[in-house]
Amino acid sequence: MRRKAEVITKISLLKQKIDQCLDDRDREGFIRFSYELKVCQRYLGTLMKNPQNRLKGQLEQNRDKFFHF
Repeated sequence: MRRKAEVITKISLLKQKIDQCLDDRDREGFIRFSYELKVCQRYLGTLMKNPQNRLKGQLEQNRDKFFHF
């Protein structure tokens, strides 16, 4: 959960940097930050697809710890 929050924060900061590069007409910075943004977005997508990182997957995985029948 913490890793996902860190990636989301980084994505937000990268978008701000990209906007600044557009304002400054900084093509090299735009390309660099755009590439880094794509990498972070793909990584976040991987985290979201992994059932252990989703709340439902975590609940199912830990269900036996809470309910003793």
